[in-house]
Amino acid sequence: MKKILVITNRFKDTDNKTTQRVCDYLTSMDVDVTQIGVDRKVSILGAWIPEGVELAIILGGDGTIMQFASELSEHDIPILGINMGHLGYLAEVEASNVELALKRVLDGEFTIQERMMLKGIVHNKKGEITENYALNDVVITRSGKMQIMSFNIYINGNLLKNYSADGMILSTPTGSTAYNLSAGGPIVDPGAELLLFTPICPHTLMNRSIVLKAADNVEIEMLATHEDERDEILEANYDGNVTVRLSAGDRVSVSKADRIVRLVRLGGVSFLDTLHRKLKES
Repeated sequence: MKKILVITNRFKDTDNKTTQRVCDYLTSMDVDVTQIGVDRKVSILGAWIPEGVELAIILGGDGTIMQFASELSEHDIPILGINMGHLGYLAEVEASNVELALKRVLDGEFTIQERMMLKGIVHNKKGEITENYALNDVVITRSGKMQIMSFNIYINGNLLKNYSADGMILSTPTGSTAYNLSAGGPIVDPGAELLLFTPICPHTLMNRSIVLKAADNVEIEMLATHEDERDEILEANYDGNVTVRLSAGDRVSVSKADRIVRLVRLGGVSFLDTLHRKLKES
């Protein structure tokens, strides 16, 4: 690899020492390096992505990877995560082993793991259409008062059920260990291709997630709960990065995306290894 983009979460590598180690090593191996520092206010890399980049190295944690996964997937740029935070699922390399990991990458001693993404399309009552992508999940939540919201859920065009709940989570297998897990949803191997549907605190005695085929389409129709609360009472969140305001009568259609996130894997830690360590902490 001759051209690499290095993205650093400024609040994770506060003294910039690990970033400097990465850049120094890559430069010593005649790699053309572009380095940028980011925070939560940066949502788009844009012109910071040079032409011909072969790899993005992200120093931070799973959250930082999530922040830019969609945009990097659009450019088909694989991601190597260097963990600077708590134990996560996406950032495989620890800072203490960074030079060894970089050597293996440059020597071609790695595999690429493909992760399924979701595409969420908002059709609002004005006839406007908004499209966004997510690696973890598309979450529909209220944006106003603390009150139960009402939704109609359609699977492949057929009405499944009317839900009264705090919200809805549509998750990929990668996102199964995120908000989906906190809401009582199942843990799924991230290499699978499934669509997980989990209601958030539903007002019912039956609180169950639904596991669907990756080819299925889920459509959520927003229903008004009060006559005076029809406009922008909810929002659709894509990986917690992009937010689209919703009103009663709007619909959100969620399905498997036609793009993927490509993660560089060195084979050191499996999903089950990480899950085992996570379960020991709980």
